[in-house]
Amino acid sequence: MQLWFHEEDNGLKFSYKIKDVLYRERSAYQSIDVIDTEAVGKMLLIDGLVMITESDEFVYHECIAHIPALAHSNPRKVVVIGGGDGGTVRELLKHPSIEEITLCEIDDKVIEASRRFFPEVSAGLDNPKVNTYIGDGVNYMKNHEPSTLDLVIIDSTDPIGPGEGLFTKDFYSSVAQSLKSNGLMACQSESPWYGSESLQRIFDNVAGGFGHYRPYVAPVSTYPRGYWSWTLASKEAWSVGDFDFDRLELFADSLSYLNKDLLAAVFSLPQFYKKKLGLL
Repeated sequence: MQLWFHEEDNGLKFSYKIKDVLYRERSAYQSIDVIDTEAVGKMLLIDGLVMITESDEFVYHECIAHIPALAHSNPRKVVVIGGGDGGTVRELLKHPSIEEITLCEIDDKVIEASRRFFPEVSAGLDNPKVNTYIGDGVNYMKNHEPSTLDLVIIDSTDPIGPGEGLFTKDFYSSVAQSLKSNGLMACQSESPWYGSESLQRIFDNVAGGFGHYRPYVAPVSTYPRGYWSWTLASKEAWSVGDFDFDRLELFADSLSYLNKDLLAAVFSLPQFYKKKLGLL
């Protein structure tokens, strides 16, 4: 008998033929599954939704990590909220100026699953620059010392369940407070195909904490409709062309998606998405 995994999204269904079910766990917060598929290799699911796959995780992790890190002139101290699979940490460690990364993940079972089944993704978690804090990201940022961080990366699940509080105006305000004046925040901001009301709510909340923000996009083939967005936010004005291209050259050969040409191109948005965000 053939086994298939199906993910539904607003009347659409995306199906993956399963070779094997490797792991099933119900934590205090969510269900966590790892399956091996014929098409995209091993896949991490949380509450039945695709988080990462072996075939395309590099697109998501390179975009959420390197866009803000290369936009900052000298990032040294970083906090990652969520991201228990370790992929964002792995990419941030490619920047030699970064001295300390704190990973704040609410569910230690996600970290355990990634260490066991996705060692290429999670290997950076053992780096001496990385501190792991198991706890709620909302409270962590609310109580963080002000004006001490260079980067905050919000590598969250969707705005439901444990991830819901990571999309509020109060949370983004606490992130802004923790950043130095030239600090940057990057967060995942859902698919451009999501409804206008949901997308505008996210960006209105980001604007409540930051004076400047720019969404950016890239294709992630195993995410709903194959298209995803992130948002870069800052308290000070920032120009899309202000990337540290020399630093990029230090690790460019290790990247599978981003390159010099794409750094600025990811901020080029299609018309339908601009209309949804009220940018036209």
